[in-house]
Amino acid sequence: MGPLITGIIVKITSSVFYLFSGLIWKKIIPNKVNYHLIFYRTIFSILFSILTIVFFNFFPLTDNAYSSFFEADVYFWLLTLSICFFSFYGLYYFTNALKNGRYSIVTPFISSAAVFSFVISILLYDENISIFSISAFVVLMLGLAIHQADSFKTFRFSKEIYLSILCAFFWGVSFVLYPIPIEKFGIFNFSIILESCVLLSCIYLLIIKEKKIKPEVINKSEMGLCLIIGLCVAGGNITANFSLQQIPIYLNIIISVLFEAAMLVIGIKLFKERLKIRDWCLIVAITVSSILTFF
Repeated sequence: MGPLITGIIVKITSSVFYLFSGLIWKKIIPNKVNYHLIFYRTIFSILFSILTIVFFNFFPLTDNAYSSFFEADVYFWLLTLSICFFSFYGLYYFTNALKNGRYSIVTPFISSAAVFSFVISILLYDENISIFSISAFVVLMLGLAIHQADSFKTFRFSKEIYLSILCAFFWGVSFVLYPIPIEKFGIFNFSIILESCVLLSCIYLLIIKEKKIKPEVINKSEMGLCLIIGLCVAGGNITANFSLQQIPIYLNIIISVLFEAAMLVIGIKLFKERLKIRDWCLIVAITVSSILTFF
């Protein structure tokens, strides 16, 4: 099996992990402080990531998972930590968007991260701007204008929209930057660093907002759901990082967009959300703009 096919299979596996975690987030988040739940889910994701590293050291399918921790200099560590802390806010705004909005609107908006990824790719890697890329931006803005026509009168987006845009921005930018630390630290090490930064970010918010370092205690059912999310995130992160080494970024994002569509259908059925014509216009615009980005 060649690296391309392997990468595609691994990316599909990653998308399945993220699909399940997104559905569980919507179920658990409405009545909770989002960074409290992120705190618990991250403890589990770190534990599962460590177990995965130990497993692959006994049954090596990749290079030594520990060797690259000590090879990076201070400046590269600062760059890596900056990327990880920046990426945390994608999760922060995603969970806030799910808490305040409809799953069927928030989910497709994640696909618009592809637009931000493309812009950053141009700035970092000096890629050419095609007519398709310009069209993608125009289509996305048109869909947003139709959906938020009333909001433009007061220059205020609905809460689910601006939180989703912030999520797409932070994740879209981060996704393009991930290959930089992955190349130096490796798949497993970077997953541990990323999740550790998420945990530290939660502690920072607890200190700043609540003057404490430990979140409120949650019940067994909620803890069980956090455990499942942690497992999905650990599996999703490791497989997603592996796929970045095997297949191009554009192919990674295409597969993600297809799974966002699957999440949308499942979400509508599961959460019984009703969509208006303007909602469908926005969903179609996001999907079309995401696809145009890859031409």
